[in-house]
Amino acid sequence: MVDLAAMVSSTLANERRTFQSVLMLANSVRKVKQIAEILPQNLELTVLSSQSRVVDSLNESGIGCSLLEESLTSQGLGVLNHVHDLVLQAIGEGNLASGEQLLVVLAEPLDGVIVVDTSNLNSNRFATLAHDHNIDLEVLTKMMQLARHIGSRGREGHAIGALFALGPLPSLRKHTTALVLNPFKGHPAEKRSILDEANHETLAEFAWLDGAILFNREGIASDAGRYIQVPQGITPKPGEGGRHLAARAISQLVEGIAVCVSSSGSITMYANGRNKYRVKLN
Repeated sequence: MVDLAAMVSSTLANERRTFQSVLMLANSVRKVKQIAEILPQNLELTVLSSQSRVVDSLNESGIGCSLLEESLTSQGLGVLNHVHDLVLQAIGEGNLASGEQLLVVLAEPLDGVIVVDTSNLNSNRFATLAHDHNIDLEVLTKMMQLARHIGSRGREGHAIGALFALGPLPSLRKHTTALVLNPFKGHPAEKRSILDEANHETLAEFAWLDGAILFNREGIASDAGRYIQVPQGITPKPGEGGRHLAARAISQLVEGIAVCVSSSGSITMYANGRNKYRVKLN
């Protein structure tokens, strides 16, 4: 049986570089408290759990813990992809600086530790994409967060897909056609912003409509249910479905960014007609 506390102590003692923070994924209050007891007082501990009882118990005892929507237990080794996305999100939100050294402690679905040098992550790729398209990095990370929310939950117990297109609205509308009356029309910008997590449930509901949601560069949703007109010169790749083809096409046509959530459990980000990032949810 793995002695997780001993593993963490050994890593802290033997690693040459100083850790700035510790991220722990756990569904066990006991394991979290064991790790909290051995950490230096100046090292901040952030805990994520997929069980509400664990979150409540830890918060009551003074250990900050947030609830994950996805079940940690069912992820298996896919939790490594999840950690990657969580770190990218933290960087995008300014809670973690690129270049810091982070200790990740896994207590669910397996025990182990991971040393993460954030300067080596795809955050650099995200930052480059954001810069090239004049988009704030937080907009991209929030869009990936919404994509994970949709991909992991589905609707009424069934896996579903979604498509987001982000860029200059006149160009996006030029290459798309409305399939339904625009549900965003007349609503204030703050209620349509992807930056506010309080809007994500509403955005998810509209993402389930046929077609794409269009966002401007500031992450404000403008249209939903837009059919992307794929020109004849852009043809499907082997094994590529219609949604992925549409996402790749619109990212090329408007020189923007598109995010495709597949019903098979993957998220793909396209820019300039190319696959720039992909993560498997299960």
